[in-house]
Amino acid sequence: MKETVQFLAHHGYWLLAVAVFGRQACLPVPANLLLVAAGALSHMGDLHLTSVLASVVLTFILADLAWYEAGRRWGERTLHLIFGLSRDPENSARRASSVFARHGVRTLLISKFVPGVDAVAAPLAGASGVSPARFLLFEGAGATLWSASYTVLGYVFSDQLDRVAVHVVRIGAVLGVLAATTLAIYFGRYVVRWRRSVRFSA
Repeated sequence: MKETVQFLAHHGYWLLAVAVFGRQACLPVPANLLLVAAGALSHMGDLHLTSVLASVVLTFILADLAWYEAGRRWGERTLHLIFGLSRDPENSARRASSVFARHGVRTLLISKFVPGVDAVAAPLAGASGVSPARFLLFEGAGATLWSASYTVLGYVFSDQLDRVAVHVVRIGAVLGVLAATTLAIYFGRYVVRWRRSVRFSA
């Protein structure tokens, strides 16, 4: 983790922006660990806390605006592009659409904490007809909440970064498992309801 802090200290805010863009492009970039490091550097006075948050939130908004616009223009085709590597892109896209339909634009408030959901929240907002103003409001709030959580964590525990990094990775893994389990349960219930409807109609 110390190497990450040193690297970030030399390259500054632009590295955070590149990491967030990569993350929102569905690349395996550890943007959360970089934010923890940025928080520690802010505590040391090498970076400004407000500048870190502003640059990251702005990058999130710009990146997700592109996904939002793609969802608004091309709808489910955008979701099929995102789920292209999954075994069943059509069903994956349909399930994600159902989840967003249930919770609406409020999904953007927590989507960045849930692996998988973050990748589809912005295009789903566009495909669902959410207005640009509402999208920007909830996207900005969600991006601020996610960014502040990791940055403040690094700021407060700047002298225990290695331990914090381990916990951040573990939490990310747990959230991933929870998200996968939730989707599996939802899909299982969907299959059960579908079978019952087939039996009744037969």
